[in-house]
Amino acid sequence: MHTLLDRSLREDVTVEIRLAPDLWRVEVDASQLEVAVLNIAINARDAMPEGGAIIIEGRNEPSGRPDGRGDMVRLSIRDTGVGVEPEVLSRLFEPFFTTKPVGKGTGLGLSQVYGFARSSDGEAGIESVLGEGTTVWMRIPRSTKAMAQETAPVAPRRRSSEERRILMVEDDDSVAQLVQEMLRELGYDVVRAGDALSALEILRQDVAFDLVFSDMVMPGDIGGLDLARDIARLRPDLPVILTTGYSAAAAAAANEGRRVLIKPYRIERLATELDAVFSGANGRARA
Repeated sequence: MHTLLDRSLREDVTVEIRLAPDLWRVEVDASQLEVAVLNIAINARDAMPEGGAIIIEGRNEPSGRPDGRGDMVRLSIRDTGVGVEPEVLSRLFEPFFTTKPVGKGTGLGLSQVYGFARSSDGEAGIESVLGEGTTVWMRIPRSTKAMAQETAPVAPRRRSSEERRILMVEDDDSVAQLVQEMLRELGYDVVRAGDALSALEILRQDVAFDLVFSDMVMPGDIGGLDLARDIARLRPDLPVILTTGYSAAAAAAANEGRRVLIKPYRIERLATELDAVFSGANGRARA
């Protein structure tokens, strides 16, 4: 997480993490949590054009009940930025709503935060004061389950010859950062394209790619499924893995025989999918 934040923020933005020493455990998807924190941090960065501070704080919020039911863990991310106007504050979690200039944001970052919190049986909120900063918080139920036995980490692939090269197509900066880290940890050489048109241009100029890994929902007229069709005509030998969290999009791709990796996914599932492609195994959607 520290590495991802360092790569996503500017040098004039400092990060302070304050976690209670007895912070309770929660049961969430770790990858989605990382994306949520990154989305909030990137919004905070953009709200501080002259630099500033981001404070990440985690604390317990007891319900007061003897059995502990209702206990919550609150994670808040506060910035010292310009703040948000009261009249738009209630809309910040809406999909595609953004206060950023055209071309500077998709409006999906904070909606992902809200969706993650709700899917984790929690809640999310935003507080802001103009000229003083903004706080985005999530409250997640405390988990009383015993810690699962840790599995061995996925070992990076060490190749004695050339690395396999992957063209990753992803428009969201925070998601791209996370997926690039996962692919590189698995030993792949990664080049990123921000949209389908850019990806096609890269493929026309550079044929030395072993696979294309593309999101399905992207801005512009060409989505991931259209891109896969274009690649099939341009480079019929080049495998494509599509990824999406939308069941309708996944079904449409699977109906065409496309390989689909369903979001959210962990690095182990990503590694399995890539292994299946490069070993010539058949398969379509992966949960």
